Amino acid sequence: MANAPVIKFRLGSVTASVWHNDKHYNVTLVKSYKDDAGEWKETDSLGAGDLMNAVRVLQRSENFIADQV
Repeated sequence: MANAPVIKFRLGSVTASVWHNDKHYNVTLVKSYKDDAGEWKETDSLGAGDLMNAVRVLQRSENFIADQV
């Protein structure tokens, strides 16, 4: 994968990052949150309230990739 994502899609606290190498695209999905010390962290664990945001950013990622190939 490249050093930086090609594009990111964010909705609420959920972000999908699209990566590209010479042969294919990959997508990573993370949720951002603040820990008890107020520091921003990321996790791949989603709560029920995050699921529709995840669906939407993944759909946007799929559409972006489809437009590229």
